[in-house]
Formats: sequence, structure tokens, C-alpha cells
Amino acid sequence: MANVLINGVNYSWLNSTIVLFNVPLVGITKISLKSKQAKDNNYGLGNTPTSVGYGNKEYEGSISIYYDELVKWINAVSNGDILDIPYFDFPMTLSGSRVVPQKVIIRAAEFLESPFETAQGDTKIIVDIPMRIAGIDWKN
Repeated sequence: MANVLINGVNYSWLNSTIVLFNVPLVGITKISLKSKQAKDNNYGLGNTPTSVGYGNKEYEGSISIYYDELVKWINAVSNGDILDIPYFDFPMTLSGSRVVPQKVIIRAAEFLESPFETAQGDTKIIVDIPMRIAGIDWKN
């Protein structure tokens, strides 16, 4: 008897498509997104919480990309400095023949650093670029 998949097929990097400045990127090796919100107990009389307070939501992100691909779109959209690129939205799509398509939109992203590092023996140059993000739409 064959084994049955209980949960079907999971999303994977294979299913990822990232479009930046209207160009699908194939040289991205990693994308990292995070949202968080402060949630604190409020105290009154006694030593137990009397209510909960909610703070601002914060978003963080970064991309890792092959340097040669980074250079291609830097030359296409800016004066050569990624720090001068105005904020932008970009979609990431998870899709494939055996998964339910999911679209994530990263809102008002800007690059925070213009890093470069390589060393003797490297066979590729990958740069990790942190981003400021104003929001993440997980469901569209």
C-alpha cells in the first residue's frame, strides 16, 4: 500500500517568484520578512494586569541577491546608488502546479544599506540588503 500525503505539497523556494521594478528576479537567494507589535500588560491596583495595551506595528525585511543581478537593475532604475531609489512596492508570489497560489505584497520598501563583501576563493558574490518596510500584505 502506498503512503498517502496527509498535508499535500508544501510551499518551497521552487514556488517563489519575486518581481522588483517590473522585472522577475532569478538571482535572489533569500528574502526575509518580519512584522511585530508591542503588546503589554497594563497594571492598576494589585500585581496582576488590569488590561492590555497595543503598540505600533513594525516591519523589517532583507533580500540576498547575486551582485551581478543587483548591478543590472541598479543601472536600470537609479543613478547607481541603491540608497537613492525611492520607496517601492513589490510582490512575491508562491505558486505552482500543486500548491494554492499565494501573493505577498511588500509595501513601501526602501534599501537601508549598500553592502559589498567578497573574499579570496569566492565563486559567487551575494549581497545581503536590509530594507525598511511600511507594511506586508499577506492576503490578497
